[in-house]
Amino acid sequence: MIIKKPVVPEHVCPYVDMAVELIENMMVQEDKNWRKSQGIMAIALLEHVRVSAEKLRASSQFWYDRNKKEIVNKSKTQST
Repeated sequence: MIIKKPVVPEHVCPYVDMAVELIENMMVQEDKNWRKSQGIMAIALLEHVRVSAEKLRASSQFWYDRNKKEIVNKSKTQST
């Protein structure tokens, strides 16, 4: 059985930076409609970061489990 490796998500720091910038701009802006639209955009960026973090955790778990199996199998082979 071939196990398909998970995709490592893209680098998310630029998305975090964009969200921080949006929030900073919202703090000094008077226009409520503008603040609302920027808030919606910031939430979307942070949700993207959340999904990317979940994918990264899954990818890390995949590689941890795979390497652990190989190490256990290798040690069993060497001990016999």
